Amino acid sequence: MKNLVYLFALSVILYSNQIAFGANIVYPKAQEVVINSPVTFFVGNENPKLNLNINSEPVEIHPSGGFYHVVKLNIGENIFKISNGKTAQVYKITRPEPNLKSSSKTPFIITDYDSPVVFATNSDNVPLRSEPYDGGTNRLQHLEKGIPLNVVGEHKDFYRVQLARDDYVWVGKSFLSKIENYNNSPAKIESFVFDETANARTFTIKINKKEPYILSEARSFLPKGTDYKQLEPYNTGFDFTLYNVSGYPENKYEFHINRVSAPFGYKTYYKNSKELVIEIKRAPIAAKTQPLKDLKIVVDAGHGGDELGAIGCLGDKEKDINLAIAQKLKQLLENSGAKVIMTRDSDTAVSLNDRVKISKDNDADIFVSIHNNAFPDSAAMSRRSGSGVYYFYPQSRKLAEDIQASLVDELKMNDDKVHQESFAVVRNTDSIAVLVEVGYMINPEDNSKLVSPEFQEQTAKAILHGMEKYINDIQQR
Repeated sequence: MKNLVYLFALSVILYSNQIAFGANIVYPKAQEVVINSPVTFFVGNENPKLNLNINSEPVEIHPSGGFYHVVKLNIGENIFKISNGKTAQVYKITRPEPNLKSSSKTPFIITDYDSPVVFATNSDNVPLRSEPYDGGTNRLQHLEKGIPLNVVGEHKDFYRVQLARDDYVWVGKSFLSKIENYNNSPAKIESFVFDETANARTFTIKINKKEPYILSEARSFLPKGTDYKQLEPYNTGFDFTLYNVSGYPENKYEFHINRVSAPFGYKTYYKNSKELVIEIKRAPIAAKTQPLKDLKIVVDAGHGGDELGAIGCLGDKEKDINLAIAQKLKQLLENSGAKVIMTRDSDTAVSLNDRVKISKDNDADIFVSIHNNAFPDSAAMSRRSGSGVYYFYPQSRKLAEDIQASLVDELKMNDDKVHQESFAVVRNTDSIAVLVEVGYMINPEDNSKLVSPEFQEQTAKAILHGMEKYINDIQQR
């Protein structure tokens, strides 16, 4: 009932504003634009009692007033007349000539060096990649600042790094700085200490200098559709390799860490220049009636400040809806006994690195980022809608699935699925981390829900229930 009242009030506002001024076009952002796509869309709002047409084609207007209308683009200028029978607007969209490329593929050329050149990582969270391009999930490891690497070649914007005789990775050139007169002879491992508590397994390797390493979840990419309850064969623990150390085959110190029942975040870091630490957290022991009690949970409201995010059909900004849902989730989590840290609690800009830093500095158990979705011009025909949840590391997949199930079941949203993606805020945190896309800002039905305070509250409850189910389920493993 509250949603109907909200939509009625919104329609009254739209009616009074748009009789005089015509449809409010949210996208395209200007009346003369260049769009390099065979299709695009008009998104905006209009009084639903009026008949809206774009080049004489009728536009379906949602009861909220929002609309989404797909148009095709020819190469060159495309003129669109938007009329509600009382006023008209004209948009000119130019689709540029295609950049025709030769049918033959550009050869993959690697420039090899005559001898290795030593560079060092010049910042934290430097990605080691399996291929020389930013492919998201081709990241093998993130290294902190000050770790030496043997560069043996390059390809475009990437250096080729040799870790061992047959082990190579790629690192973006901007992440490395050359070290002059550095002797990169193999390091020596001095001691190894293992400690296990109820909360974590910790491995400390004492070494005479920093060297690169890779820690990975064994069999991390799971078969599509695998049920979490059948993951035992795939959740086989962790594989660790420390490179350029003497006394081991190919100068690689390797070992396998046996499966930890329900891993709850892990990290590898140099405690100082001579101590490398691997820490694998265990899932907490929780009461079924209050599973989130005492957990440290970071709630991240996406965008903020000058970063608006997507703009909805009704002209609302994603950053504001994200914050409204995040604040409601914060209250529910605190009522459930959790310790909540917000990356922002007002309309302020927070960088992606700072969001990750907040999570790490607070040693968070769970990181949840709240967003709402959109899609590019080229995907206009898809007309996607509904909720989706994203994760990067396999350990976070279960939480993503449980939150997604709650959103679909409780909110009756379309199932936009669970996805593994390399989003900065979920790949660089040390905790269980997911990014929630509640709905599509440019879908009129989704957008009409997202602007409702009641729906925002229901969304926060659905996310809470997904988190509670996740914690309760992993108690049984």
